[in-house]
Amino acid sequence: MSAIRRKPALAAATVLLALAAPIALGPGQASAASVDTWDKVAECESGGNWSINTHNGYYGGLQFAQSTWLAFGGGKHAPYANQATKQQQILIAEKVLASQGQGAWPSCGPKAGLGADHADPYPGPVTPPQPQVKELSWYLSDNAGSGVSTRPAFGFGNTPMVPLAGDFDGDGKDTQASYDPTTSTFYLANSGSTAQATLGFGNPGNRPVLGRWDGTTSQIGVYMPDTGKFYLRHDNGDVTSFAFGNGGDWRPIAGDWDGNGTVTVGLYDPATSTFYLRNSNTEGPADQTIAFGNSGSVPLAGDWDHTGHTNIGIYMPANRTFYFRHDNGTVTSVTYGDAGDTPITGDWDGDGRDTQGAIHAR
Repeated sequence: MSAIRRKPALAAATVLLALAAPIALGPGQASAASVDTWDKVAECESGGNWSINTHNGYYGGLQFAQSTWLAFGGGKHAPYANQATKQQQILIAEKVLASQGQGAWPSCGPKAGLGADHADPYPGPVTPPQPQVKELSWYLSDNAGSGVSTRPAFGFGNTPMVPLAGDFDGDGKDTQASYDPTTSTFYLANSGSTAQATLGFGNPGNRPVLGRWDGTTSQIGVYMPDTGKFYLRHDNGDVTSFAFGNGGDWRPIAGDWDGNGTVTVGLYDPATSTFYLRNSNTEGPADQTIAFGNSGSVPLAGDWDHTGHTNIGIYMPANRTFYFRHDNGTVTSVTYGDAGDTPITGDWDGDGRDTQGAIHAR
């Protein structure tokens, strides 16, 4: 396994602050290798799959730890190594090689002859590929039992933004939001397709989360997978932070799990299809642990029963189906959207009941 999984030289440490430092070339360390040699390293590390995410905490063809990917500048290409192109992964690996030598891949590096290859993988000027930006089109339904959109479609945000939903003006209705992982920026809308608030918060690689942390309007927050800590911004602008969960590939969610009127955090472990829910926004163990879902499930949260109590759910991309777990333990399902859509849930009409939506990149 790769030594780039060891503690990195640098890591993003605090919200709104990213650290960087020059990379020193040690004596006798290789500083470059051909693409063919990097292909051999990738074949050894990941079977040559440059987009792999096996949910073991390491990403991409060369199996970067998330903190290493960010420390050596990978965040400028993509939040995670597996989301970057092969060329971008190799360019970051070149920096790791220059700093740590082939020992950064203790088994696969020497096996591939990484230390003996001093060729420049991209001798010409490197022109980063320009991603195709697509508009995010929102399709929302007020009926949890219907696979039909009951609201006119509208556009809000672009790829690679992460779609979100919350009540930002306190009118009881959820509206659209998006988070740009490349700039760590939230865009929040009260209505229409124009953001009424733009807020920078967090660092590259953070995962966004929204909730009524103070029991009033929805506020922003992030989960830092490299430290396993939440940072939540309150109504008055203050920020609280606390550790919860194991970090890595765990996905943040939020809900009023105990029905006391305040939204608190939760996490979903995709490796075990398990929800971990906390009843206060403080450090401590999970108050509820619920196994629900299958491999590939996308975690959801919402008040499916109009009780003031948030329940869990999942979306299965393979069959485009939402599965809602209710207060009594029963599960209902609805197929909605198209293949490749991103699922979303929210109380779109203000009736106190959360229903489904789908965001399509066009």
